[in-house]
Amino acid sequence: MEHKEWKRFLVGRFLLILVLVSISEWLLGGWYEAVLFPWLSDTLQIEYFLAGMGNGLTIGRLLKGALYLAVTGICNQLPDVAGVWLRTVSEQWAGTDMRGRIAMQTVHLNSRQTQIYIWGMVAITILILLTLLLPYVVAAYSFSRMVELQVQQMEEKDRRQKEEYDKSRNLLLSDVAHDLKTPMTTMAGYAKALLANMQNETSETSHALSNEKQQEYLEAIFSKSMQMSALLNLLFEYVKMDSEGYQLKKEKADLWELLRDSAAGLYMDFEEKGIEMIPNIPEEQCEIEVDCVQFQRVVQNLLNNALKHNEQGARVWIMAEQEEEQVLIQICDDGRVIPEEKARYIFEPFVLGDESRNSKGGSGLGLSIAHKVIAMHGGSLLLEQPQGEIYTKAFVIRLLAEQKGI
Repeated sequence: MEHKEWKRFLVGRFLLILVLVSISEWLLGGWYEAVLFPWLSDTLQIEYFLAGMGNGLTIGRLLKGALYLAVTGICNQLPDVAGVWLRTVSEQWAGTDMRGRIAMQTVHLNSRQTQIYIWGMVAITILILLTLLLPYVVAAYSFSRMVELQVQQMEEKDRRQKEEYDKSRNLLLSDVAHDLKTPMTTMAGYAKALLANMQNETSETSHALSNEKQQEYLEAIFSKSMQMSALLNLLFEYVKMDSEGYQLKKEKADLWELLRDSAAGLYMDFEEKGIEMIPNIPEEQCEIEVDCVQFQRVVQNLLNNALKHNEQGARVWIMAEQEEEQVLIQICDDGRVIPEEKARYIFEPFVLGDESRNSKGGSGLGLSIAHKVIAMHGGSLLLEQPQGEIYTKAFVIRLLAEQKGI
């Protein structure tokens, strides 16, 4: 739980407990005034000295009354000098209202009856005080239990998140190992064939490979090594962004110019494959705080994704616009729709599945990195596959517009 959520939880539960305690105290005070005190008066012929006082019964008033009665009872047992002095101090502290009420109840009583009345009132006051304190005790216990349960839920949530993280990490490592194993096996096979060819040439046998075949094997080894290098670079970027302390290097830049540069860098690749790139980027500037390198990597990853997974004759649109509070960038194409079961997890690493990765040469890490980068910018990257548009799918980037385009 984040700091703000935890603070909101504590304040909310504390206010709830406070309201319940106040209601309980009000109900108990009303019960004493309406039921207990009349019963003492009618049945036991005892008038409670605090009954009917303004502002009702409070814990402070009850404590003061109990202490005053106890001191009065003790003073009656002390020598006159000490008793008079202590009684004078307690009477000044208790106030005239409380002294007058007790005097009214004890004026017709003898010394022994007065002592019995005083200590009886002390006992009743203590019992009332305990019942008024009970809601606070229950509230404190309930609040501590709420906090304890919340902490347990947080720990359980953290434990599940850690298990999910460990599971995802192990799956990631397993998929990386799988994707590295295939080109490594191919490279090992070609290298073994070339070594065997060198031995055959040394022994002057008739099984030596032709120069064309050797060239083919070397090109395959080079291609597979580049594929492995690209995968490891993507994995490095993915892990680096997920590491603690990593921060973007933001600076104010023209977002539309970065978008144009990213598109221009891949224009020839689209032309060679026969895919039409259609940019629709405003001419005016759009200056916001971004990490230029990482933002261009996002756009290039999305364009490379469109390049890999579309056939000749497809069209890819790069559309950008700025609204009052956000900028909107869409990388759209009219290729095949992504199945729903894959689209739901499209931004998770290696979500494409073994068959798709083997056939297209992708790992899914590029989209995962793009999603992380946009999230670190405070924006969102979503896949939308609308119906009735000229395009079939669109990767949509939304960023906060910190400053209007100038």
